[in-house]
Parts: sequence; structure tokens; C-alpha cells
Amino acid sequence: LKFANGRLVTMPPLSPMMAEVGQQATGQRHALGAVQSFGLFPVTSLPHIEGGSIVAIAERLERLRIVEVPSGSNTGPGIIDFTDGNAEAWCADFVSWVLRAAGRPFTGGASGGWRLAWTLDVRGWFAERGAFRDRLVADPQPGDVVWFSFGHVGIVRRATPTTIDTIEGNSGNAVRARTYYGWRLNSNIGGFGRPFGDNAPVEH
Repeated sequence: LKFANGRLVTMPPLSPMMAEVGQQATGQRHALGAVQSFGLFPVTSLPHIEGGSIVAIAERLERLRIVEVPSGSNTGPGIIDFTDGNAEAWCADFVSWVLRAAGRPFTGGASGGWRLAWTLDVRGWFAERGAFRDRLVADPQPGDVVWFSFGHVGIVRRATPTTIDTIEGNSGNAVRARTYYGWRLNSNIGGFGRPFGDNAPVEH
């Protein structure tokens, strides 16, 4: 969705999943920000989400079809919750929000400590605690945080020796599910952080 000259312009669908709930998106701007609606999923702000696994929370957010309004603005319904009201590149904010909601928050960051806004800070946080593994030696598990060498992070949803599925914030200006094949040989994938260290329970 994008606003041009005060009018709402419907952009191409984000994914086939959006077609299942209807391509007709409507929205409006008001003093408190943008309001958007996708089919049966109106999003004005995030619902209360607390408890549950990292993956379950990330999956719930992905189903909400959260996108930037307008596109490229680094803000919009839901996104302002991740960033605590800051208009900034928000993939690390998304990861921070999910970990806090799952009861495994970062510490030492912004917004009272839970929010790490920069991807290098996310990598550093895990590395300082001995919980970061380079992709060449990593054994990624659901709930791990994947760090990309070009400055991006996401949540591991599923992992096999050849494929990882992720949920990422600020991926094409939205919360999206992604799949990476042959990840061990993918130099864009720098490594993985495990919340609470390598002995954290594996999520399913």
C-alpha cells in the first residue's frame, strides 16, 4: 500500500497468502498514524501477545500481514510497536520485540533495555555471551536468530541441513516468511544466535 497525493494506491500483492484473504486493501491516514485493513485482518496496532515460543509469536505476526504504510517509510501499524515509535530500519526491532514477547528479551538496549535497533548489536549481544555460531559450524534450531552479513536479521522458523525457513521484519518493507536453500554455502548468512545460549530449550 502506498499513499500518493492523499490517495491510497493498491500495490501488487505481497505473497500468494494475501490472495487467500482478499487483495482488496483499504486504508486511511489519521492524526495517530495509518490504519490499514487486509481482508479479515484489520491492523491498527498489535494485539496483546505475550508468552509462547519465539517461533509461534513470529508466525502470528507474519499472519497479520504487517506492512509499511506508506511503503518505504519504516513505519506503519504494528511496526511502530516494534520500533517503539522510531522511524528506522526495523528488522532488529522486530527480532527484539519477538524475543521480549517470548520472555527472552535482549538487555542493555533501548526502550528500557529490550530493543536492539542495529543488526551488529544483535550479533554482538549473542557473541558476548558465547551464543553466536558462524554458519560454517552452526546447527540452527527453531527460535534461533539468523544474522545476515549485509545487515539484516530474522527468526529461524525451521531448519534442516540444507534449508532454513525464517520470519523476518523489514523484508521487502513487511513481515515475511522466507526460505533459504543451501544456506551453509550462502555467504550472505553470517551465523546464528541462540537466545539464552546453546543450552536453551529447542523449540518445535
